[in-house]
Amino acid sequence: MDEVQVVATGYQEIEKERLTGSVASLNREQYDQRVAVTGNFLESLEGKVPGLLYNSQTGELAIRGVSTFDAVRQPLIVLNGFPTEIDIRSINPNDIVSVNVLKDAAAASIYGTRASNGVIVIETKSGKSGAPVFSLRATYGVQPRSDFGYLNYASAADYANLQRDYLLSTDATRAGLRAGVGTSPVQDAVFDFKEGKIDRGVLDQRVAQIGAYDNLKEYERLFYRARQARQVDFDMSGGGEKNTYLIGLNYLGEEDQQVRTGNERILLNLASTHRFTNRLSFEFRGRYANTTTKSPFQSASGLSGEYLNNFLPYERLVDENGRALPVALGPGLNPNTGINNDFNEQNLALGLYDGRYFPYQELTASTSKLNSTTLRLQGRLRADLTNWLNLDLGGVYEDQPSTQSRLLTEDALVVRRLLNYKAGKDPVTGVPVFSDLPRGSFLTRVNGQTKSYTLRGQLNANHSSENLKHTITGLAGMEVRKITNSDFTNTFFGYDGQTLIAKPINQVNLTSYRAPVFKTLPTASPATFPFSSYFNERYNDQRFVSFYGNAAYTYFDRYTLTGSIRLDKSNLFGTDPEYRNNPFYSVGANWRMKQENFLHDTEWVDELKLRLAYGLNGNVPTSNSGRFLVLTSDLNYYLDPVQQYYDVLAPRNQSIRWEKTKNYNAGLDYALFGGRLYGAVDYYLKNSDDIFGQYAADPTLGFNEYRANTAAIRNRGLEFSVNSLNLRAQDFSWRTQLTASFNKNEVTKVKTVTGDPDGAPLISVLSLQQGYPVNALFAYRYAGLNALGQPEIFGQDGTRRLLTLSGTGSESITLADLEYKGSTTPRYVLGLNNQLSYKNFDLYFLFMYYGGYVMRVEAPDPLQVQGIGGAGRVQQGATDYWQQPGDEQTTRVPGFSPGLGEPGYFDDYTRSAYGFAGDFVRKADNIRLRDIVLSYNLKSAFFTNLGLERTQLRGQVQNAFNYTFSGNDIDPDAIDRRDGTRLLRPKPFYSLSLYANF
Repeated sequence: MDEVQVVATGYQEIEKERLTGSVASLNREQYDQRVAVTGNFLESLEGKVPGLLYNSQTGELAIRGVSTFDAVRQPLIVLNGFPTEIDIRSINPNDIVSVNVLKDAAAASIYGTRASNGVIVIETKSGKSGAPVFSLRATYGVQPRSDFGYLNYASAADYANLQRDYLLSTDATRAGLRAGVGTSPVQDAVFDFKEGKIDRGVLDQRVAQIGAYDNLKEYERLFYRARQARQVDFDMSGGGEKNTYLIGLNYLGEEDQQVRTGNERILLNLASTHRFTNRLSFEFRGRYANTTTKSPFQSASGLSGEYLNNFLPYERLVDENGRALPVALGPGLNPNTGINNDFNEQNLALGLYDGRYFPYQELTASTSKLNSTTLRLQGRLRADLTNWLNLDLGGVYEDQPSTQSRLLTEDALVVRRLLNYKAGKDPVTGVPVFSDLPRGSFLTRVNGQTKSYTLRGQLNANHSSENLKHTITGLAGMEVRKITNSDFTNTFFGYDGQTLIAKPINQVNLTSYRAPVFKTLPTASPATFPFSSYFNERYNDQRFVSFYGNAAYTYFDRYTLTGSIRLDKSNLFGTDPEYRNNPFYSVGANWRMKQENFLHDTEWVDELKLRLAYGLNGNVPTSNSGRFLVLTSDLNYYLDPVQQYYDVLAPRNQSIRWEKTKNYNAGLDYALFGGRLYGAVDYYLKNSDDIFGQYAADPTLGFNEYRANTAAIRNRGLEFSVNSLNLRAQDFSWRTQLTASFNKNEVTKVKTVTGDPDGAPLISVLSLQQGYPVNALFAYRYAGLNALGQPEIFGQDGTRRLLTLSGTGSESITLADLEYKGSTTPRYVLGLNNQLSYKNFDLYFLFMYYGGYVMRVEAPDPLQVQGIGGAGRVQQGATDYWQQPGDEQTTRVPGFSPGLGEPGYFDDYTRSAYGFAGDFVRKADNIRLRDIVLSYNLKSAFFTNLGLERTQLRGQVQNAFNYTFSGNDIDPDAIDRRDGTRLLRPKPFYSLSLYANF
C-alpha cells in the first residue's frame, strides 16, 4: 500500500492510524507525478486532494467551499511547521517532499483563527547522512500564442455598420461635440451625410471601405507571442551522524505571452541539522528568493481586453515600415482623452506635444519592473527532557522587501497630455513653458515590505504503557506572531536615465484644478495630477498571541480520543473579553475496526477505521473594522489651495469578533486486498457564523451601514478517494486514483440587497441572498421583444412587462421575479489519475471533471458601439437586431431605442432585461485532460558508469484538452462567470525535462 504513514501537521508528526481528523496526504512520489513548469506548487494538488478546488487561470483556491464574505478566503499555507506570509512562488516545487491538507476542525483547529478555510502543510527536503549526493533537474517549456478567435468578436465590417446605424438613429451632430475632441472615421462619414455633403450611397461606400480592414490579427502579431519557460534546479545533500546539510539552487526564467512581459526568479535553499548530544538537537532552514518581473505598465494585468478595447477594430496600428500609427480616440475609446487633427496640428506648431494616442508606441513607452527579495530564516531547538517528554523552541522570521519601478517616457500618452495641460506660456513669445512640470520621463518607485515573525515554545509528550495498552500523546505551547505590511511611493519628474537627474516641480499649481493655458487643448477631460498616485504611504500591523494544547489517548491501538484547544488574542479586535477570548477547540475519535476480533483475521481487509470529529475554527477579517474609529485622509484638489480632509472608513465597533466555523466530520479509512485498494470517505458539515456582512446604521451618525458580525454560511458535502493497483505483471503495472468531492454551499443569514439607489439593475448587484449559495447567479425570465422592439420579461405571475424605475429610483421587480440559475462555483469535482508503467517507461495522465455550476456569457448587443466613438468590441450576432415591426418574430436582440418621448422608447435599465436574460446563462460542466506525462528512465550501464542514478527524461503536456458540455465554444476557466467577459483561452503547455542524480 503506497500511503504516507506519518502526517506532519506543523505542530507535530502523528501516525496516520491515530488521526481522528480529515487529512489528505501526498508523499514525494505522488506529488512528483506532475510538477508545473512555471513553479506553482498548487497545480500539483489538483485532482489529488478531495475537497480542494484550484484554478490556475483565475487563482481560485478553496477547501470545502467558501466560508466567508470579507475575511481571508484562501487556506493557510504552513511551510516546515510555521505559517508563511511570503509569496508562494518562492516555494520551490522541486524541494517539496510531502503535502498534507488539513480539512476539518480536528486536523486544523490548532491553527485557530486561520483554520476556517483549511490548512496546507508543506514539508521540504532536508539533508541525509552519507556521501554527498547531487540532484539536477532541467526543464524547458513552450506554449503557443493564444487564439483571439475565441473571444468571438464581430468583424470590423459589422462593427463599422453598427456604428453607422447607431449614429443615424440619434440626433448627434458635429456641432454638438465639445471642441477639439477626437472623432471616429465612421462618425465623420455620418456627420458628412447629415450635413448633406454626401448621399446615402457614398456613406455606405465609405463605411464599407473603413470596415474592410480588421486589426485583430495585426494586434495579435504585434502584442503577443509564444510563451517560453526555462527552469534549472540543482541541490547537494549529505552529512554524518551529528550533522546533515542540504544546499539547493533554482532558476526560473519565463517570457510571457504578452510582448515585453516576463519574469526571472532565483531561489537558494539551505537546510541543516545538528545533534549536539543524544538529547539536544537543532534544525536550521534558510530560504532566499529574488524575483524580477517586467511588463509594459499599461498592460500589467494580463487581461485580454487591456489593449484590445482601446482602439476601433478597423484602425491600423503600424505602417508598412512598422512605425506606430495614431488612432482616432483616446485610451478606452474615450473621445474626450483624444484630440482631433486640427487642434493637434496647432499644438505641435506651438511647441506642445503630440496629443494623439499611439497604441503600439505605448508598448515601449512605459515599463513596469518589480523586484522582490524574500528571506526566510527558521530555527528549531529540540531538547529531550525525558524518554517521553521533549521541549521544542522555535521561530521563523520572514522579510520580503520589494521595489516596483514604473518608468513613463515622453512617448507615453499620460506624460504628453500632462505636460501639455500643465504647461505655462511665455508672455512675450507665446511658446510653452514647462516650469511647473518639467520635460522628461516620470519615474515612480513603490518601496514595499512585508515582515513577519513567529516565536513558539512547545512541550511534547508521548508515553505508552509497557504492554502498549495505553498510549498518550500531547502538546502544549505558546505562540507570538506579528505581521507588518508597508509601502512608500515617491516619484521623480523630468527624469533622465542617462544622467540620473530629476527636476523640481510646483506641487501647488499641479494639484489645483485650473484651466489649461492653451485653448487648443480639449477641456472635455483635462489631464489632472493625481498626487496620491505619485506620493503615498501605507502601513498595516497585525499582532497575535496564542495559547494552545492538543492531546490524544489510544487504547489497545483500537480506540483513539483526541482534543485540542487554542486561544488567540489580537490587536484587531475589541476590548470586550466576551468577544476577545473565545477559544477554538476540537474533539475527535477513531475506531480501528480491523483490530477487533471480528476483522482481525480477515485477510482481505488491511485497514478499516471510522473517524468522528467536531470543532470550532476561526477566520480573520480583511476589511477596515475594529474597536477604534477607522479614518482615511486625502486631499481635496477642487479647493485652491488644496485642503486635507478625512473620511470614515469604518465606525467604532467594540463587539467585533472572530468569524467562527463549526466543523462536523465523519470519515472512513480503508485498505483492502493487500494494499491494492485503499482510500477514504468523508461527510462534513461546516456552519460558519459571525461572518462579516453589512449592517444598517442610523444615518444621523454619519454613515448608512457598516461591517459587523451579522451573516452565516453553511457548507456540507461528501468526499471520497479510491486508490487502486489495477494490474501488476512482470514488466507492467497500472495504478489509478479517483478523487471526488460534492459540496453544497448556502448563505443562511445575510442583509438582503433590495436595490441600488443609483438605479443600477438589481440583478447586477445581487450576489448574496439568504437560502442561496455565496456565488449565486440570477437571471431575468426574458420574454423577447414586443411589437415596438422593447425587451420584456415574464414576471412571477407569468405576465409580460417592461423593466421600469420609479421616480425615486426603486425597481418594479422583486427577487421573486428573477430566476435562480445556479452557482458560479463548481458543486462537484472529480479527478482521475492514472499511472501506467512498462519496463523503463511511465505514463501518467489526469482527467478533471467540474460540474454543477453555471456561467453567464456575454450577450451580443449592438449598443456596445454607442457614444461618440464606441464602447468596445461587440460579440458576433449583434447585427441581427430589431429594426422594424415584425422583426420580433425572428430576433430577440433589441436594437437602438428611439428618442425620449417617441413611441417604443426604452432606457438602459429596461435594456438590461436582455443583457441579464436567462438565455445567456449556460451550464459550465466540463471535462479536462489536465496533464499527460511520459517518462523514460535511463537505466543502462552507460549512465551508471558515468555515476548517474535515477536518470529520467520526461515530456509533459499541461492543459492538453477540455470539453464543455453545453457547447464547446466557451471555456468556463477562460470567462468571467458572473458578467460573461471572455478571457484568452490558454493553449496546451509543452515541456521537456531531464532529471539526474549523481
